Amino acid sequence: MSEDPTQKLFKYIALLENTNEELEKTLKYCVTLLTQFKSSVPDPKGWQKMLDTFQEIIKVAETTVEKKTIH
Repeated sequence: MSEDPTQKLFKYIALLENTNEELEKTLKYCVTLLTQFKSSVPDPKGWQKMLDTFQEIIKVAETTVEKKTIH
């Protein structure tokens, strides 16, 4: 018997959420590594702008995880 479409949808959403959580962890780790090079890059202001953009993305990802209400 095939799986209930609602269950399939919930499993798919859970898989997407897990993937997003892993991407968020990876981005946080990358920001930690990239921050170490800020003082030695040719354009520290541009580098900081990039890091700030990544931090905004992380903030949105964290907010999205906190607002989970579907299941």
